[in-house]
Amino acid sequence: MASDNNTRAETLDVAIIGAGLCGLQLATLLQTSGRRCAIFEARMRVGGRILTLADGAIDLGPTWFWPRTQPRMTQLVAALGLSSFAQHDDGRVLFLDASADAPRTVAAADLHGGAQRLDGGMGRLTAALAQRLPAGTIRLQQRLRALVRRDDHIELHLQRGAETTAVHARHVVLALPPRLAHETIHFTPELPAPLRAALRETLTWMASAAKAAMQYPAAFWREAGHSGNAFIGHPQAVLCEVFDACNPLDGRAGLAGFFDLDPAQRQLLSPHLPRLLRGQFAQLFGPAAADGTLYHYDWAEDPLTCSALDRAEAVTMHPLYGDARLAAPQWDGRLLIGGSESAGRSGGYLEGALEAAARIAAQLASRTPPPTGASGARNVETEMSQAGTGR
Repeated sequence: MASDNNTRAETLDVAIIGAGLCGLQLATLLQTSGRRCAIFEARMRVGGRILTLADGAIDLGPTWFWPRTQPRMTQLVAALGLSSFAQHDDGRVLFLDASADAPRTVAAADLHGGAQRLDGGMGRLTAALAQRLPAGTIRLQQRLRALVRRDDHIELHLQRGAETTAVHARHVVLALPPRLAHETIHFTPELPAPLRAALRETLTWMASAAKAAMQYPAAFWREAGHSGNAFIGHPQAVLCEVFDACNPLDGRAGLAGFFDLDPAQRQLLSPHLPRLLRGQFAQLFGPAAADGTLYHYDWAEDPLTCSALDRAEAVTMHPLYGDARLAAPQWDGRLLIGGSESAGRSGGYLEGALEAAARIAAQLASRTPPPTGASGARNVETEMSQAGTGR
C-alpha cells in the first residue's frame, strides 16, 4: 500500500473521502470494475472508527459481527481468508447494582447474539482491504476542506499540514460521518436544504462512546467460575458493560468494556480514569483484575469522528438510520454520500458500511459508462469475493 502521492495535476474518475471500511470496500469494488479511484484520508492510518491495538489483541472501536444477520460481513471475512471466533458466552453474567457490595451471578443465555470476533482484531479486516489496492490508491493525512462543482467534474481542495492542493474528480464519495461532512466541508454551490438537514440531523455512531480494555497473562476469572461478562448499574459506575476479550486462537487474555460516564464526565475525570478503571475491573473480578495492561480510547475526543453536534448530545440508544435523503445522488450524480450512517439497513454497524459501499458502486455503474478498456456490466460484489479468495 502506498500513500501521500503528489495530487496537484491529477484527474480521477472517483475520489473517495475516508479510508474506513466503507471507503476501502468501495475502492475495491471500483477497482475490480476497472474504475480509477483514490481514497483521501485525514488520519495517519486506515480504518476510521476501526481501532485495533496491542498487536491485534485489543479492539477499541467495533469488536463484533453477527453472521446470523450480517451476510455482507460474513462473506467479506471469508473472501479475505480471515479467521474468526465466537464471543465467549457461557450463559452467565455478573450484575452489580447499588443494592449490593459485591456482584452476583445471573443467567443470561445467548448474551451477545452469536457475535463473532476476528483473529487479530477488526483492524485485520481494513488492513487486508488496503493491502489489496493498487499502490497510490490511499493518500493519508489529506483532509478535505472544500468541494467546488464544475461543468464536468468536482474540484477538491485537500489540506495536508500548511499545504492545500487541488484534485479534479468526475465523482466524489463522502465516506465519512454525515455531521462531519456538514461541519468541516465547504460546498460550492451550497447543498440543497433537505440534504443539509439530513447531514446535520444524522447522529454519528460511536461519536460519544469510549471503551477500555485490560490485557492479562491468563484468564484468571474463568478459573474462578466467571464468564468475563458483567453489567454495572450503580451511580458510581465507570463502565456499564464488560465482556471477555480473550482470543482462543492465540491464547491471549483480556477484558474490555464500555464507559458509563458521558463525554463531559470523562473529560473532567481524565487524570483519574486509569485508577478508576482498574478499580472497576477489580470490583467485578477481584484484585488480580487491577494489574493488567490498560488501554482506553474516547471517541468524543477524536475530531475526525465526533462533530460539535455529536459532542453536545450523548447517544444512549442505537439511532434510527436509513434516511433516504443521504442515499440520493447530488450534483447530477457526481456527489454521493456514503459511510455506515447512510445505509438503508444495519446503519452504524460494519454491515451498514458494506451496504453503503455496494449501493454507491451500483449507482456509479448505472450512471456512467465503464472507462475505456473495462468490460460492460459486472457483478462487482461477486468479483470482490473471487479476488479475495484468489480465484
